[in-house]
Amino acid sequence: AVRSYVTLGVDVISARNCLAFTQSVEGVIARVGAHPNDGGTVAESEQRLAEIEQLAGAGGFPEIGETGLDYFREWCAPEVQIKGFEAHLQLASQLNLPVIIHCREAGLAVLEVLKNQKSSVAGIMHCFAEGPDMVQAFLDLGLHISFAGNMTYPKSQHLRDAAKLVPMDRILVETDAPFLAPQPKRGKRNEPAYLAYTLERLADVKEVTVEALAEQTYHNAAQLFGLTAT
Repeated sequence: AVRSYVTLGVDVISARNCLAFTQSVEGVIARVGAHPNDGGTVAESEQRLAEIEQLAGAGGFPEIGETGLDYFREWCAPEVQIKGFEAHLQLASQLNLPVIIHCREAGLAVLEVLKNQKSSVAGIMHCFAEGPDMVQAFLDLGLHISFAGNMTYPKSQHLRDAAKLVPMDRILVETDAPFLAPQPKRGKRNEPAYLAYTLERLADVKEVTVEALAEQTYHNAAQLFGLTAT
């Protein structure tokens, strides 16, 4: 059973809506941040980041993000993405919160930004899309690694190979809803109920029972977000 789930804000308005949702529905966690593809111009990005900082500083969010770099679409210039990523990391450090990191075809650039931080970074490589060769570098930085429905796809052996390398106390599972529905539901709008399919495939990869992996990933998430694991 899904006991808790995260709902994300991609801007100030949606973050406020997410926060209100957490106050009316038990087990929901809200996060605040700006997706790297939503940075816009330098001026727009700076305005959005200022609003996010103000909202996050008011409290109620146990994590910052998602943030990071996306060089697959490049709807936003890389230099603007990097500045936004750095600002999110600094905010997470100031508030002592974990950060949710988006990385698509930008693994080396994300690593460079992370390594340039003056303080350690706690958080998640969300919807991991890199191959096994990148796993250890992110683990060495202290990050958790999270897998979504795309790791169940027939052509995603590189993700299953990556999952084999992640220690049990650093692995997480997610939906990335409404995107990336797992193979049995591929092509449909993704939802939390479909997490079971990803969990089952990941348990096969890790050679553990579904029940053991469910308990471990729940414990990992609860510990990372400072929640009480029940």
